[in-house]
Amino acid sequence: MEMHIFWRRPTPLFRVNRGVRAVLSAMLLPVLLTACGESARPMNDAEQIVQAVLAQQAVPNRPVCLDDSTQDNALDVYREMIVAPRPARRELKWYPPLPLDPEARVTTRALRRTELGNDTIRIEEPEPRRDFLPGLTQLELDGTARRMLRSPTAIQQRVAIRQSWTPKGVTARWWPLNRIRKSCWPLFEVSDPVRDRGMAFVTVRAEHWGVLYALKKTGARWQPIAEWSRWLY
Repeated sequence: MEMHIFWRRPTPLFRVNRGVRAVLSAMLLPVLLTACGESARPMNDAEQIVQAVLAQQAVPNRPVCLDDSTQDNALDVYREMIVAPRPARRELKWYPPLPLDPEARVTTRALRRTELGNDTIRIEEPEPRRDFLPGLTQLELDGTARRMLRSPTAIQQRVAIRQSWTPKGVTARWWPLNRIRKSCWPLFEVSDPVRDRGMAFVTVRAEHWGVLYALKKTGARWQPIAEWSRWLY
């Protein structure tokens, strides 16, 4: 059986003259080149740092939903807490890194509902840990963080989190979409990484919990090596 394909010229309403086509081509070409370049170029240090932290959060059977861009300085909370009264500072220590797992029943939406009604919600403090790192490691990490706070060579860099390099189970979306999707919980946010001399710091927030990770570059890879005392905010 023969098949015939009929083609008809577009009506004048849908025609685009050569001048308009040239303008559209000139506008789209940089976008296409940028997209191709982004997919072809190797990941930079800042992207590798964020990827390593996200891999730390990628727990089996627990999807991670996060905004597709980093924001804020990783050491902002650290800067405030190290000037707290001495009794409070004694509790601040470095530990082996673990994923941030916020309490399931306390969400931002639930807190908003309590503001409108008479319900109350108690946010539990993070469970205390006893597996803190050795004293010399504590001093080294604190010294590195304090130095980076005032170092002129420390680099803070915003990262566009691309789905092409996020670990399995991690979904990065434009921030307004995350705030209207009921399935996006807990909502994770990642700070701009700060790095200097083969060390880096990144803060991860999920709802009302936060944790600061320290990372070290070994060869060509960045690896989380410690986390600081967790906090509520």
